[in-house]
Amino acid sequence: MRIGAGAVCAAVVVAAVSAVSSSPMSASEGILWEKDGWRVRTLASSTSAQGCQAVKAPTSAPDASGAAAWGFIGTVDGRLSLAMVGPAAERMIGKKVTITVDDWRLPPAVPRRLSRDLAVIGELPAKQMSRIAAARWLTISTTTAKARYRMTGAEAALSAVSLCANAIRAAGAKPPATPRSVNRDTKSETSPRMSAGTGFYVSASGDVLTNAHVVEGCSAIGIKGHGDTGFRAVRVRASDIKHDLALLGTLMPPINPPAVLAWRRETRLGEYISIFGFPYMGRLASAGTFSRGDIAALAGMNDNDAQFQLSAPVQPGNSGGPVVDERGHVVGVVVGRLNPLAMVREKGDFPQNVNFAIKSAHAIPFMEAHGIAVAAAEPNAPRLSGPDVAERLRSGAVLVMCAGGLETSSR
Repeated sequence: MRIGAGAVCAAVVVAAVSAVSSSPMSASEGILWEKDGWRVRTLASSTSAQGCQAVKAPTSAPDASGAAAWGFIGTVDGRLSLAMVGPAAERMIGKKVTITVDDWRLPPAVPRRLSRDLAVIGELPAKQMSRIAAARWLTISTTTAKARYRMTGAEAALSAVSLCANAIRAAGAKPPATPRSVNRDTKSETSPRMSAGTGFYVSASGDVLTNAHVVEGCSAIGIKGHGDTGFRAVRVRASDIKHDLALLGTLMPPINPPAVLAWRRETRLGEYISIFGFPYMGRLASAGTFSRGDIAALAGMNDNDAQFQLSAPVQPGNSGGPVVDERGHVVGVVVGRLNPLAMVREKGDFPQNVNFAIKSAHAIPFMEAHGIAVAAAEPNAPRLSGPDVAERLRSGAVLVMCAGGLETSSR
């Protein structure tokens, strides 16, 4: 299950909100994310935050005029714009500019001032913005000036600015009162939402396994593991809707080698298991929670043989987390729980700890089909104490945060 995160105030949200506090922050403190020359900050006034900006300095290539730094703006109501930053941007305000992305020329635009040294070139649909971020070169030119920028890291920066803006929205910021065209499709007025789930590392390069429903409909996805100072942008490499699995590839490799858990293919009725996840993010411990229980049945709902039933407590936000045996080997992936309200209506009884996980025997082939060399269990590995299992799970699990997904209460 994925938890709706109107209260997801950990990490990114806390940093974003603190950036609009009454006491000014230093330049280094105001940077929420930094990679490949990109820097993400909040757009802030003394009283409110309207979104975030990602700015890339001019390339050092010989053909770059350095007319202005450029970047993306994401607002709390989900709009995306290209922008220019710096004194040179002032000279372009009110003038017609031409934007070329590789060999694709966008319609001419006239930049407008957003703040003292920040100019907005123009708002674009998400699909066009994604195409821009995936390009190799961006050129901005007027009749008298021209700047060319290499697009290294642009996709990760666009994801980061979307996560940042949506995190601020989740923390309670209101969209700016900007007039909208009456001709805009009303379906596009729906504001993006924030939601959260769990995942865990399955490769040394930082690939993460989670549930497909955790990242369904996300316009941007970020992960944060134990020891990470902030979220890192990821993308969906592959998904298996039938078994509710998704493989996430990182756009920003982890600084430290990730803790990759070993896998065991078989499951046994009655064996002792442990889980780790991030339930009720924003209300419970932001560092995650550890629970223990047993494998109660070797099939899921309606005899679904791709799943097993477990008694360890599962709450909204646990979905996608690892289920391990007493040796710390993965035997399954948490997928959800029996809907208690539905059972009360249908049976007149409130179920307790009726939860489900996807069997490792179905998760392993999915990963192998997409190039993941699964770490095999060690048959003679010693049994671990509860604290040792918890430490191993905490080191391998990540919080998965989705911007733009639909909120779900339980699954």
